[in-house]
Parts: sequence; C-alpha cells; structure tokens
Amino acid sequence: MADTAVEYSSMPKSAASTNLTFSGRSRGFSSRSVTIIVATPRVQELARHRNAVSTYKGDRPTPIWGVKRSALSVEATPRIQELGRHKDAHPEYKMDRSAYTTVGRASRSTQPTPRLESLAQPKVREDRHGVVETQWGQYFPVSNAAKKAQPSERLEQLAESKKYHSHYRGEKPIQWPVSSSALTAMASLRLQQLSRPSSRTLIKDDYDPYKVSLPAKRARATPRLEELCVPLPRKVRQKKVIS
Repeated sequence: MADTAVEYSSMPKSAASTNLTFSGRSRGFSSRSVTIIVATPRVQELARHRNAVSTYKGDRPTPIWGVKRSALSVEATPRIQELGRHKDAHPEYKMDRSAYTTVGRASRSTQPTPRLESLAQPKVREDRHGVVETQWGQYFPVSNAAKKAQPSERLEQLAESKKYHSHYRGEKPIQWPVSSSALTAMASLRLQQLSRPSSRTLIKDDYDPYKVSLPAKRARATPRLEELCVPLPRKVRQKKVIS
C-alpha cells in the first residue's frame, strides 16, 4: 500500500496467527488489523514434496548410446548360441506345392474305364413341364394312372372349402346410411327427463352440506361392521410409553 506504515509487534514463532496493525491514509481508513497465518513445523514437513528413490535414474538423453569394448569382444556361451538358433520345422512338415504340376507318362497313355466315362457324361436337362426338380436334378414324373384317376365322393367332400357359421356377420362398413325412422324419431318424456341436467336452483340458502342428520347420529353399527373395523393383529404395533 502507498503511504502506509506497517507496524509489526513481537511475533512469537510458535504462534499460529499474528495480528498486524496498518496506519495511514490509504483508502480513507486510519487503522486495520490483519491476521497472518504461520505454519507449524509439522505442516511445513507435510507440505514438502516427496523425494525420489535413491536408485532412481532419469530418462536417457537419447535412445542411441555407445557399446562398451568389452561387449564388442565378448564370446557367446554355448547356452546363448543354443538359444539364438531359430526354431526348426516339424520333421513331417511339407512345403506348399506349386500350382503347376507335371503329368507323368503313365497318366498320359492310360485309358478310362466304362464307369468313368459314364460318370463323365453331363446330365440331360429336359423340360419337365412344371415338375419341380430338387437341387440334385432329380425329378418325379406323374404316372398315366394318376393322370386318369377319378376322385371319390369322400375326396370331393374333403376338398370343399369350410363354410362360415350360420350366424356369422361380416365387418361393418365405415359409413352406413341412417334410417328414416331414426331421423324422424321423437324422444319420450322419460328420456327427456333423464337427459335434463341437474338444477341448482332448488338448493336453499341455508343448506349446510356438512351437517349430519339425526338418524345418522343415532345409528348403531352392526356386529359385522364392528368386526371389519378391528385392525389386523399382524399390523398392530404397541405404542411406546415414556415414563
């Protein structure tokens, strides 16, 4: 602060806080007390950063470093040489064959058997006239007897479609015409009376909806009603009595 004198009183080092008194004309005040917090030795010890391990080594300046002369002239042991050899392939391992194979002379001069010639012939694809073939090309022709057969009466009866129920009714259309009788119908007196909204004009000015009538006050509960009013024993909890 400009033009401000700071007066320090005797501050004990073991004190947790110290009051300072400022006097001057700064900001229009004459004196003010400020508290300075003094950390104890224990707090200072806990505030120190954690030291690294004595065996800690920092990062290398570069990933490239020189090799020692002793490492250059060292001789590998038999064990190191054994571990340094590559892994051998399996004794029964065979390399990949070439895509180009050589046909021998015996294969060139051989004659196919009749069975091999029959298997080498392509399958005959004929039009089956609607007969469905399987994925193996097999077909199932219809015999002449099946083509000329006549169905029996029982078979014709089973082939008939199932009829609807006698009381079955189809779906109603979304729009349908209103009958003339419904358009010219007149509501009865009872229907008009029921459709009339409740009137509030008959209520008296001194009517009290919360007043209990005399018969309701004199009414007595039946034994069955008293039985139903009793709470369940498993839900009853005794009240605590504080003496």
